[in-house]
Amino acid sequence: MNDSIPALPAATVLLVRQRAEMEVLMVGRNATSYFPSALVFPGGIVDEEDGSDYWAEWGHGGDDLEKRERAFRVAAFRELYEETGILLVDDAPAGAAPASPAPGADRFIDVLRKHHGRLDLAAMHPFAHWITPEFAPKRFDTHFFLCGIETEVVAISDGDETVSVEWISPRKALELAETKDRHILFPTKMNLRMLAYSNTVEEALIAVKTRKIVAVTPRLEERADGRYLVIPSDAGYGVAEDRPPAPPPRS
Repeated sequence: MNDSIPALPAATVLLVRQRAEMEVLMVGRNATSYFPSALVFPGGIVDEEDGSDYWAEWGHGGDDLEKRERAFRVAAFRELYEETGILLVDDAPAGAAPASPAPGADRFIDVLRKHHGRLDLAAMHPFAHWITPEFAPKRFDTHFFLCGIETEVVAISDGDETVSVEWISPRKALELAETKDRHILFPTKMNLRMLAYSNTVEEALIAVKTRKIVAVTPRLEERADGRYLVIPSDAGYGVAEDRPPAPPPRS
């Protein structure tokens, strides 16, 4: 009998832009969230409304997507907007609307109607798929998406789930994780590592279209020198294990 907690469907966005280096947008979680004080990509749980039939009209570029696949991409756009105020509409990555002064105040579909915009579902490129292990107290079936932008956008923390927003190069973020200057979760660190294989946004977008995505469920191994998180060797991350750091204390 399997008594594990069901994994909640979730979507996460690696929003990237090109500067001297490729940069990815990351948000800082608040100290009382489920991932306290962690530096993560914008994202969250898929809502029932994300699977509504009207997204066939208010989204384009996803005619070949099943309804569930479309819901994950809609959730990615919605979570990006709710957590950072960035609303990508019409022909993303070129089209970006100004942030609403009150993200989350309206239903996402109503926000789009106000901006007379539609979601370019094809601009959300499947990047990775991670499923929280069965031993975890809370589980997520998370689809990561890569989206590139060319226009200037202003990111604003929602002040609730997130307390900061920043553009950072994947390599710099990995350095901060290594020195323990920032708390970065194992899946986030591995996907930063995957992103860092590309030097530019163009390279990253080319790579994501050709890479096979393997569903990753980490397992915990107890060894003589401590605990290790282990993932399939064919997942494409270059490494298959990591020692999980102790999370920062809740304030």
